[in-house]
Amino acid sequence: MRRREFVSLVTGSMAGLALGGNTAEAQQSSASIAPSLGQSEGHSTAGMLPRQVKSSKINNNRILMNSGGGTSYATPDFLTESGYNSVVVGNVGLLQMFDTVSPGLIPIGSPERAWAEARIPEAGVQIQEMHKAGLTTYSGLDIIVFPKRLIAKYASEICDANGHIDITRPKTQELFRAQMQEIFQQFPELDGVLIRTGEVYLHGQPYHGTSTATNERLINGGTAILHGEHSHLAILKVLRNEVCENLGKKLIYRTWDFGDNFHENRVYYTSVTDRVEPHPDLIFSIKHQKGDFLRLTVFNPTLMLGKHRQIVEVQCQREVYGKGAYPFYIGKGVIEGWEEYEWMMYPTDPKGLRDIVNHPLYAGLWTWSLGGGWDGPIIKNEFWTALNTFVISAYARNTARTEPEIFAEYAIAIGLDDADSKRLRQICLLSEKAVLRGQCTTLGAHIDLWWNRDDKMDVPDLSDFLSKGLIEESIAEKKESVAIWVEIEEIAQQIAFSDKNTKDFVVTSCAYGRLKHAVVAEAWELLILSKAGERSGEYDKPRIKKVLAAYDDLWQQWRNLEATHPTCSSIYHDYGFAGKPGIGAAVNKLRNL
Repeated sequence: MRRREFVSLVTGSMAGLALGGNTAEAQQSSASIAPSLGQSEGHSTAGMLPRQVKSSKINNNRILMNSGGGTSYATPDFLTESGYNSVVVGNVGLLQMFDTVSPGLIPIGSPERAWAEARIPEAGVQIQEMHKAGLTTYSGLDIIVFPKRLIAKYASEICDANGHIDITRPKTQELFRAQMQEIFQQFPELDGVLIRTGEVYLHGQPYHGTSTATNERLINGGTAILHGEHSHLAILKVLRNEVCENLGKKLIYRTWDFGDNFHENRVYYTSVTDRVEPHPDLIFSIKHQKGDFLRLTVFNPTLMLGKHRQIVEVQCQREVYGKGAYPFYIGKGVIEGWEEYEWMMYPTDPKGLRDIVNHPLYAGLWTWSLGGGWDGPIIKNEFWTALNTFVISAYARNTARTEPEIFAEYAIAIGLDDADSKRLRQICLLSEKAVLRGQCTTLGAHIDLWWNRDDKMDVPDLSDFLSKGLIEESIAEKKESVAIWVEIEEIAQQIAFSDKNTKDFVVTSCAYGRLKHAVVAEAWELLILSKAGERSGEYDKPRIKKVLAAYDDLWQQWRNLEATHPTCSSIYHDYGFAGKPGIGAAVNKLRNL
């Protein structure tokens, strides 16, 4: 799986309850996150930025916090003062006993019942606190996940031949309906649910599963979608009827999945949604980009399609681009469209939020203020993610405003004068260009956009660059990125922040960005020279030796930065995702040439 995501609707931002462990597309394992927009630990951010006016549209936030770090986005007061009107809390869909349909299935005193009962009070308090603050409160549910005892008892009635829970079966629908009923009986203050079928994670859930398997994988794809569109329709029929009609609660149905399916295929999307009658409490949720939150990915073609209202998902801490360990600004790209859309999309295509916010189907937006991917980098300060979140959520509250206007408001609120505000903006706009050229490409060659994610570095497939004769051009592009990062670092040193911690973090994070992309540039040169040598049978050994020395030196500089700067985020590893051999192993093969 590519990622675990835990999101926040633009109306409210909140930490996800770790009910049943780390559930959600984005598991953020960051520790010691400063609970502020660039302040030192222990300082509140609630009074740092101007109080925001709430929007009539949905403005929701969701985060995952599973490491003990503090964040202002977990507090109701901060969310309401920031203008959010709704929030997504953690998954409460693991706490049901199913006593109404199968009395005694999970008996009193059993480990399963004790596990659930221990978590219900905490979940209830969190929902009540958010609700009392005026935040429309949703729980984010992965479906379909049932207690293992329930699956075992009804396997012949609810599972297919492979043992997977099948929503098209009548008994499965009965149990699923009962689950929804019990959720709202347990948590009457809960306003609605946010449904995800695209991924299911079973970490920390010892008594639940999606199939009859005794050794079920912890990471799963869309296990509920066994019959494509028909599975979605069966799920939606139960949810619309039970949640929206019978219980009078709200339903947000995420289209997120993998491949050319519900989330990004216009034909698939309308094939499902056109067969579902609209309801005032039913909204579909769609990421703003086709596929995932990646550069070189077009604006999502299913947005503002069909007859149902939609909210737009925006991730503010992106695991493919450092998670806030270095600047990567999304405000301009998300609102107006990315640089690459000039050659990837037609002039008349919608390219950003500003092109859809006046559409009658637009119902609002939600941010993932924190959360995305797996593992590190572990950030020590929320400065860059908070900036992204502020700009996107402020725009969602008032779409008549411009992105530069909102950015300037943020800069003034954190104490920057006009000159330093312009410097900060210059850093942010340059970061867009530097990341595109450093980690991706503008040369038109194919590249796996996931090769450098979280704090891991896989070996990128450079075959298309070789086939297109772009060896030196691609090396030059990476060096151009490093030159931009040098400029970014120089600008950061000139900004006078109001507190030392923020100054240290910003300067260090810009150095971090330079070193990361410098390592990438040297690794890229080594790898593409290696591939060229394999094809020709001749290696440029003197050049490879020189680049190897630079590569090793840059890694040491990066390690030194982490060791000597307390505000430095944890650095990357030279191995790939899930422990696969990465650039380190590939580069080491060149040492014996």
